[in-house]
Amino acid sequence: MGLSPYDKRQYKESKRRRRQALLQSETGYIVPYKRSKKPLMIIAIATALAVAVAAVFAVLYFTQGNSKDSTDEEIVTLTEAQALRVVNRMHPLKEDEEPPLKAFQNVKVHEAIYEELNGLCEAAEKENCSLKVTQGFVSFAEQNDLYNKNLSLFQSDKSYTPVRAQAAAQRVVPAAGCCEAQTGLLVSFDVSNSHNKSFLERECIRYGFILRYPEGKDEVTHINPSESLYRYVGKENAEKMRAFDMCLEEYAEYRDVY
Repeated sequence: MGLSPYDKRQYKESKRRRRQALLQSETGYIVPYKRSKKPLMIIAIATALAVAVAAVFAVLYFTQGNSKDSTDEEIVTLTEAQALRVVNRMHPLKEDEEPPLKAFQNVKVHEAIYEELNGLCEAAEKENCSLKVTQGFVSFAEQNDLYNKNLSLFQSDKSYTPVRAQAAAQRVVPAAGCCEAQTGLLVSFDVSNSHNKSFLERECIRYGFILRYPEGKDEVTHINPSESLYRYVGKENAEKMRAFDMCLEEYAEYRDVY
């Protein structure tokens, strides 16, 4: 009758230990007990794989996190209230209010309207128009200088009383804090070319812009009509304002009510 597997293992172990004892008696050197290398290799491989997987996940986590952070920093959007904010004598801006700005052509504009403004100008080029932005953001101090210079012109006219001179000046150049140029959302285009002018009037709403001070609305805006000043309000609002034939003051009030 043969030996069982267990007996065989025990016999081999006993034989190995006897050989080890004999070697020790002859040389005085003890051969270290050796375990099987297979379990250790498996453990080492498993550990290495776990470390590698953890490293990959760590890299992905930090990469995505940094990417998200940088995207958040780059993209600036407007709230509905900001897009429809009316700035005038009744609703002035504070002196220290200044929007995030970005250079476009030779002026600065609110960062949130850069892409739409660029899209409008690129669309114009496809129709052989060359839209030039002549004015964008104006600081409180700059607006104050512009207003005072304009006011002095009316004051020098003897036909104006001081009160009438001030009222007339405000209809042309608003006082500091009362001008939407300080929001960075109002831009002025060179409309000396009739082709450019007609393109703007037709296509501006597709990019979220409206003619800010149109003919027939000066009793509502309290600003003289202007063919060159366009204000960003967002595409949906711009389309509705044209459909309703409303200026910004009228539309903002309409939105508040309805």
